[in-house]
Amino acid sequence: MHSGSIGLPRHAGNGSPAAGQITTLTMKPRSLYPALSIGLALALVLAAFVLRLDHLVARFFHVDEYISMLAARMTAVKGVPILPSGMLYNQGLLLSYLAAPFSWLSDTLSEEMLRWPSLLAGLLTVAGFYGVGRRILSSRPAGLYALAFAAFDGSMIVWSGRMRMYALAGLFMLGAVYFIARGILMTPRPAYRFAAVACFLGAILSHAVAVVAIPAWLAAAVVVMVLGRHQPGSPKDGDQPRPREWLALAIALLVIAGLGFSVITQVAVLRPDQPDGGAGVMGLLTTFFDPGISWQRIDDYAYYFTTRAYWPLTALGGVALLAALAATLRGRATRHDLATLLLGLIFLFTLAELSLVLVSTWRKTRYLFVLCQPVFILLAADGLARIGQWLTCLLPRRSPGSATVTLLLSVALIVAGWGVPALSSSGTRSTGDYDTAFKWVKSQWQAGDRVMTVHPSAAYLYLGHSDYYAAETSARVLMDDDSDELVDRYVGSTLIDSVEALNAALAREAGRGRVWFVVDQDRLFRRYTPLFTQQVFAQMDIVHNQGGVPVFLSHAYPKPAPVSPPVVTDANFGNLIALRGYALDFAAPMPDGTLPLTLYWRPLTAQIPRPFKVFVQLRNSEDAIVAQADHHMLQGMLSPATLASLIEQNEWLRDTTVLAMPSGLPAGEYRLLVGLYDPDTFERVPLTADASGENAVLLTTLRIP
Repeated sequence: MHSGSIGLPRHAGNGSPAAGQITTLTMKPRSLYPALSIGLALALVLAAFVLRLDHLVARFFHVDEYISMLAARMTAVKGVPILPSGMLYNQGLLLSYLAAPFSWLSDTLSEEMLRWPSLLAGLLTVAGFYGVGRRILSSRPAGLYALAFAAFDGSMIVWSGRMRMYALAGLFMLGAVYFIARGILMTPRPAYRFAAVACFLGAILSHAVAVVAIPAWLAAAVVVMVLGRHQPGSPKDGDQPRPREWLALAIALLVIAGLGFSVITQVAVLRPDQPDGGAGVMGLLTTFFDPGISWQRIDDYAYYFTTRAYWPLTALGGVALLAALAATLRGRATRHDLATLLLGLIFLFTLAELSLVLVSTWRKTRYLFVLCQPVFILLAADGLARIGQWLTCLLPRRSPGSATVTLLLSVALIVAGWGVPALSSSGTRSTGDYDTAFKWVKSQWQAGDRVMTVHPSAAYLYLGHSDYYAAETSARVLMDDDSDELVDRYVGSTLIDSVEALNAALAREAGRGRVWFVVDQDRLFRRYTPLFTQQVFAQMDIVHNQGGVPVFLSHAYPKPAPVSPPVVTDANFGNLIALRGYALDFAAPMPDGTLPLTLYWRPLTAQIPRPFKVFVQLRNSEDAIVAQADHHMLQGMLSPATLASLIEQNEWLRDTTVLAMPSGLPAGEYRLLVGLYDPDTFERVPLTADASGENAVLLTTLRIP
């Protein structure tokens, strides 16, 4: 008897085996393919969980996470996400409610705990790719490849570890893809189509940007239904939506779209004196629609999908779409081909809508995560599965294990290309952010102190309040009913939107207490005019700087720097930078005896070879230094990008320092000299037409009788 066979006695009878004879039944060996697929899927889901958990605890914060955290905390306390300003925060409404129970698990703010809803949503999305890909693409390998791509996708890892609504919205959009495909191609039942509408509702309640997908996705579905009418894989005519169902679906989508637009319009609250596009329906439309064709409108998307991580997926998706389109044009499209065509048209129509129809506000590349990422990954997985199937068919002799080998090799390729980089980048931890900055401020807090920041939500989370909202060029504000002044729309902090308002606030608080200013370095130089930023440096000192979020503390006697130099000079330091003036008044020292000195520089190039230091020396008649104020420009935060921006705007580099004058200076003549030197070698920067003999500029002479 051979292995894999069973011997049974034969029975006599008409057409029956004779007695005593043995019939051999050969049993096919049980395939390991399904078990292997499930095992690989579980391993990939576990890897996805580890990567997302690592990012969750790494404490790298997106700047908007603090708003979502505040909304969740307010939901936990009040039952609704009403922020301290009194505004209902309906952006990410569903996430606020899902995160509220996690807030109850800790008496104090736990950022990691509040991130768990996103992690769970992201993990469900990864696992969901397996089922969605397997069902709508009629391919177990496609589902497994989609799961693998999603498990190691960098953007999915990041958003699954953040307290923002992107991971949750992505989960609902994946569900919408599944139910649309099931509802019009595979099992055309009304329940599936209305389930797709419900998923859109969940996505919009998670992130309102999902509403812009409705026209593109609906158009893609209609085109596929029309093209697939006479294809082998098309559903029967009786399975198509009836007029009443079309009407019900249209009403549901209109209601959902209206809800989404109402959410978006609350998000787009500008300062009242900023243009809002007008009133009425046309004003609303101009807030969202700006038709046009130009490379500038699509170059960000072209770059996004051709990056090192995504260009192979783009190529694979293109292969799948071309194969499905070719089958459709030949009239041989299966349901698999029609599903692929649906995914491809959703992807293309969405990109067309974003780049050619909508205003720039809604063309942010991070919105692609919600609007395109699910179909993008499914298309890539389908392309890889098709290529694997084609290669298997080309084998001269197809063995039973060829499909298994192809599956293992493809998964190994994904792990090597995307999994290894994702795993190698794990384990890093944040060196600080707004969380560490505000915690440090809290540890130094004194009675009478005030805090000013570009991020009032973060201040409220860690300090319990925020006094001033510094937003000069772009502000999201409300009108306070009690004070009739503009306040930030999240916490209700008083708006500081001009240099005059900044100077007035610092002067007003100088007699009562100190003012802290917390802002990340990027926004310090990007969200304010150079004059505003330089007035901050003139009247405040950096007392803490960790993770790129400096903390400023106001001077005891803040004095604004003059806009233009009262005294003009002309000194060129190595054709790198020129000193064109200064502001100093020996007759008006501060109450503590210090003298503010502002130097007015004109950068001649942005490529300064090293961060030179400024020396300021007051010397007596014997050339001895009696007062000194060596310092880095802008307290060491001057960058080539800032220099380039100043040159482009033809702006001054106002560099303010404080000269501590010793008391009881003897009578005589004192000289004030300024220059630049390398702090590592102490070598001075050459001064063109130097008259001092030491590469220094003589600013002025002080005579004490």
